[in-house]
Amino acid sequence: MTTSPSTPPLQRYSRPQRSAHWWTAALMVLTYASIESHGFLQRGSFARLTVVQLHYWLGIAVLAITLPRIARRLREGAPPIEPPPGAAARLSAGAMHLALFIFLVVQPLLGIATRLVSGHGIGVPFTDRAVPSIMADRALSKAIEGVHEQIGTVFYAVIGLHIAAALWHWARRRDNVMQRML
Repeated sequence: MTTSPSTPPLQRYSRPQRSAHWWTAALMVLTYASIESHGFLQRGSFARLTVVQLHYWLGIAVLAITLPRIARRLREGAPPIEPPPGAAARLSAGAMHLALFIFLVVQPLLGIATRLVSGHGIGVPFTDRAVPSIMADRALSKAIEGVHEQIGTVFYAVIGLHIAAALWHWARRRDNVMQRML
């Protein structure tokens, strides 16, 4: 694609940032799907255990992608939005992205903590092995799990708002927000 001197080139996030974004999105869909589907499986069954273990490891994968993603984002920044949004839009977008990044770190850490203090550890899917638990405090494990579940529920809405905002930028505002991530 060539650009004329009056047409600035499309500025996008770097390829690693775009890749991490879409991998995170896919992993989040699978993470939510795995935990929502476990209720349809018989308690104590191999299938249910496998789906729950998969949920843990998908969360760990999200964390493994997110930490370097945050470092890269801090180092590289974000490409400009054209045309530039107003101050209120910039502030709300910044708050939304901060909330999403905090969620992508805190949720997996809460999930890991739940299992590590449960006395059960984190099972490795398709095996009888587990990352060992560091203690067995059922009450603490349940408390952490409750926070993890509440945050997970709230973030259905936050993730939905993130998607709605991206679609609004594309369809209504017609700026380059979506193109920066494609």
